[in-house]
Amino acid sequence: MKAISIKQPWASLIIEGIKDIENRTWKTSFRGTVLVHATAKTAGIPSELLTNEQWDSLHYCIESPFWMFELMAGRYTNSAILGTVDIVDCVVNHPNIWAEKTDYENFNEDPVYYNWVLSNPVKFDEPMLNVKGKLSLWDYPINEK
Repeated sequence: MKAISIKQPWASLIIEGIKDIENRTWKTSFRGTVLVHATAKTAGIPSELLTNEQWDSLHYCIESPFWMFELMAGRYTNSAILGTVDIVDCVVNHPNIWAEKTDYENFNEDPVYYNWVLSNPVKFDEPMLNVKGKLSLWDYPINEK
Protein backbone atom coordinates (compact mmCIF):
# COMPACT_ATOMS: atom_id res chain seq x y z
CA MET A 1 0.00 0.00 0.00
CA LYS A 2 1.23 3.53 -0.74
CA ALA A 3 2.46 5.58 2.22
CA ILE A 4 3.57 9.15 2.79
CA SER A 5 5.92 10.32 5.51
CA ILE A 6 4.84 13.52 7.24
CA LYS A 7 6.48 15.38 10.10
CA GLN A 8 4.65 15.89 13.36
CA PRO A 9 2.45 17.70 14.33
CA TRP A 10 1.12 17.67 10.75
CA ALA A 11 0.70 13.86 10.63
CA SER A 12 -1.43 13.82 13.79
CA LEU A 13 -3.49 16.82 12.67
CA ILE A 14 -4.24 15.01 9.40
CA ILE A 15 -5.20 11.75 11.11
CA GLU A 16 -7.40 13.60 13.61
CA GLY A 17 -9.30 15.11 10.66
CA ILE A 18 -8.23 18.67 11.41
CA LYS A 19 -5.69 19.36 8.66
CA ASP A 20 -7.07 18.40 5.27
CA ILE A 21 -4.24 19.73 3.10
CA GLU A 22 -0.71 18.39 2.78
CA ASN A 23 1.78 20.82 1.23
CA ARG A 24 4.58 19.63 -1.01
CA THR A 25 6.94 21.20 -3.54
CA TRP A 26 6.07 18.42 -5.98
CA LYS A 27 2.78 17.48 -7.51
CA THR A 28 1.18 14.08 -7.56
CA SER A 29 -1.27 12.45 -9.92
CA PHE A 30 -1.94 9.71 -7.36
CA ARG A 31 -5.53 9.54 -6.10
CA GLY A 32 -6.59 7.09 -3.46
CA THR A 33 -5.86 5.87 0.04
CA VAL A 34 -2.39 6.18 1.55
CA LEU A 35 -0.90 5.27 4.90
CA VAL A 36 0.10 8.28 7.00
CA HIS A 37 3.58 7.78 8.44
CA ALA A 38 4.82 10.11 11.19
CA THR A 39 8.53 10.73 10.70
CA ALA A 40 11.16 10.41 13.42
CA LYS A 41 11.90 14.13 13.24
CA THR A 42 9.26 16.78 14.01
CA ALA A 43 8.61 20.03 12.18
CA GLY A 44 8.88 21.97 15.43
CA ILE A 45 6.81 23.34 18.26
CA PRO A 46 3.14 23.85 17.36
CA SER A 47 3.04 27.36 18.85
CA GLU A 48 5.76 28.36 16.38
CA LEU A 49 4.31 26.52 13.39
CA LEU A 50 0.60 27.31 13.37
CA THR A 51 -0.87 30.60 12.22
CA ASN A 52 -3.41 32.40 14.40
CA GLU A 53 -6.16 31.29 12.03
CA GLN A 54 -5.04 27.66 12.32
CA TRP A 55 -4.93 27.87 16.14
CA ASP A 56 -8.40 29.40 16.19
CA SER A 57 -9.73 26.55 14.04
CA LEU A 58 -8.53 23.99 16.60
CA HIS A 59 -11.03 25.25 19.17
CA TYR A 60 -13.86 24.05 16.92
CA CYS A 61 -12.29 20.70 16.01
CA ILE A 62 -10.76 19.22 19.10
CA GLU A 63 -13.14 17.03 21.08
CA SER A 64 -10.80 16.28 23.96
CA PRO A 65 -8.89 18.86 26.03
CA PHE A 66 -6.32 16.12 26.69
CA TRP A 67 -5.57 15.86 22.95
CA MET A 68 -5.05 19.63 22.82
CA PHE A 69 -2.68 19.42 25.81
CA GLU A 70 -0.69 16.69 24.09
CA LEU A 71 -0.48 18.77 20.90
CA MET A 72 0.70 21.89 22.71
CA ALA A 73 3.22 19.87 24.73
CA GLY A 74 4.67 18.41 21.54
CA ARG A 75 3.99 14.82 22.57
CA TYR A 76 3.59 12.89 19.38
CA THR A 77 3.97 9.35 18.18
CA ASN A 78 6.95 9.31 15.83
CA SER A 79 8.40 6.70 13.46
CA ALA A 80 4.99 5.12 13.13
CA ILE A 81 2.09 4.65 10.76
CA LEU A 82 -0.86 6.38 12.37
CA GLY A 83 -3.68 5.56 9.94
CA THR A 84 -4.89 6.27 6.43
CA VAL A 85 -6.19 9.20 4.42
CA ASP A 86 -7.44 9.65 0.86
CA ILE A 87 -5.64 11.96 -1.57
CA VAL A 88 -8.48 13.39 -3.66
CA ASP A 89 -6.84 16.30 -5.51
CA CYS A 90 -3.62 18.23 -6.03
CA VAL A 91 -3.87 21.97 -6.70
CA VAL A 92 -1.97 25.24 -6.27
CA ASN A 93 -3.22 28.05 -4.02
CA HIS A 94 -6.13 26.21 -2.42
CA PRO A 95 -8.15 28.65 -0.23
CA ASN A 96 -7.90 26.33 2.80
CA ILE A 97 -6.15 27.75 5.91
CA TRP A 98 -3.70 24.82 5.88
CA ALA A 99 -2.59 25.45 2.28
CA GLU A 100 0.79 27.04 1.59
CA LYS A 101 0.42 29.65 -1.13
CA THR A 102 2.56 30.08 -4.23
CA ASP A 103 3.64 33.64 -4.98
CA TYR A 104 3.43 33.92 -8.75
CA GLU A 105 5.01 37.40 -8.71
CA ASN A 106 8.25 35.83 -7.46
CA PHE A 107 7.71 32.59 -9.32
CA ASN A 108 11.36 32.20 -10.36
CA GLU A 109 12.63 32.77 -6.81
CA ASP A 110 10.03 31.12 -4.59
CA PRO A 111 8.97 27.47 -4.68
CA VAL A 112 5.66 26.27 -6.05
CA TYR A 113 3.57 24.72 -3.29
CA TYR A 114 1.25 21.92 -4.31
CA ASN A 115 -1.69 21.51 -1.97
CA TRP A 116 -2.72 17.87 -1.75
CA VAL A 117 -6.39 17.78 -0.82
CA LEU A 118 -7.13 15.05 1.72
CA SER A 119 -10.32 13.41 3.00
CA ASN A 120 -11.60 10.44 4.99
CA PRO A 121 -8.86 10.14 7.62
CA VAL A 122 -8.90 6.89 9.58
CA LYS A 123 -6.90 6.71 12.80
CA PHE A 124 -5.65 3.24 13.71
CA ASP A 125 -6.57 2.00 17.20
CA GLU A 126 -2.88 1.26 17.68
CA PRO A 127 -0.18 2.87 15.52
CA MET A 128 2.29 0.64 13.69
CA LEU A 129 5.45 1.52 15.62
CA ASN A 130 9.11 1.58 14.62
CA VAL A 131 8.51 2.15 10.92
CA LYS A 132 11.22 3.94 8.99
CA GLY A 133 9.86 6.36 6.39
CA LYS A 134 11.02 7.27 2.93
CA LEU A 135 10.87 10.22 0.57
CA SER A 136 8.04 10.63 -1.93
CA LEU A 137 5.14 8.19 -2.01
CA TRP A 138 6.46 4.79 -1.03
CA ASP A 139 5.18 1.25 -0.72
CA TYR A 140 4.59 -0.35 2.67
CA PRO A 141 3.68 -4.03 2.92
CA ILE A 142 0.46 -3.61 4.93
CA ASN A 143 0.38 -7.25 6.06
CA GLU A 144 3.49 -6.60 8.21
CA LYS A 145 3.29 -4.83 11.54
